[in-house]
Amino acid sequence: MNERQRDLFMYLWSRRRQPGQAAIALRGAIIGALGGVVFALILLPDVTAERGAYTGLSAMLPFIERGGTLLVLSIGAFAGIGFFLANRVFASQEAMYQNMLAQGARPPAEKPVMQGADRGPAIAVAIAAALIVGFIAFVWITLG
Repeated sequence: MNERQRDLFMYLWSRRRQPGQAAIALRGAIIGALGGVVFALILLPDVTAERGAYTGLSAMLPFIERGGTLLVLSIGAFAGIGFFLANRVFASQEAMYQNMLAQGARPPAEKPVMQGADRGPAIAVAIAAALIVGFIAFVWITLG
């Protein structure tokens, strides 16, 4: 990591860490819960239930029960994963920040100017994400 990258990290992390670890972990849990809702909605059409002796509106009860179970379990699981991962990322970034402070580095008052080499990894990640989304969309459209 060169000095410009260090200064950029120090500047950004000194601002992002202000809400605190608990607030950031809660944000991760909320984002995970929203992912759980999307996951459940994608799987919901595949939920089938035996109607048994139910007739009329009561025939929907097994579907509501299994769909509700899927929704509750997926929201809980994804929220837990989001909480854990946000907490872990915060801890690792904070450790790196504290290590740099201990070595004498100070966060700059103004955001450092980025150069093309600083944007390269972000551009590579954006291209990879776009390709993955494109492949998923292709498979979803072709396989229905």
